[in-house]
Amino acid sequence: MSLPHPTLLSPVRTPEELTARWALIAALGADPDDPAVDDAVAGSDLWVQLLDAQGRQQSALVVVQGLSPDPDEEVAQSLAGVLGHLLAEHTAGVGSVAFALVPARTREVVAADLAWAQSLAQACRDEHVEVLGVHLVVGTDAHRVL
Repeated sequence: MSLPHPTLLSPVRTPEELTARWALIAALGADPDDPAVDDAVAGSDLWVQLLDAQGRQQSALVVVQGLSPDPDEEVAQSLAGVLGHLLAEHTAGVGSVAFALVPARTREVVAADLAWAQSLAQACRDEHVEVLGVHLVVGTDAHRVL
């Protein structure tokens, strides 16, 4: 997936701006000739963005592949712990994270998406990590879940 350098992207400060960012990333990833796209969007994945206090993206898009259909509390807690450390390193702990659930096939938001969103949000609260939002990205569309 070929994304613009983070310094070229507009800041993300609101849930609406986050929805637009996920839609942009999904649209950029829609190139069927890009082999990296197949790896990033073929399975049930979780996309993660780290944002500083001004909403600027702090790292490359992180893709967690092979997410289980139902929430895994241990995975959510481990991920939140790592994100807490990364935010401390990159933003002095004053940034936030954004998540996008990317299912293997086109579908509407289902109960498991809400359960994953709640699990991620709770794990991040436990680690004192602010979550800007959790979205479902299907094709080139982004839908806010939490």
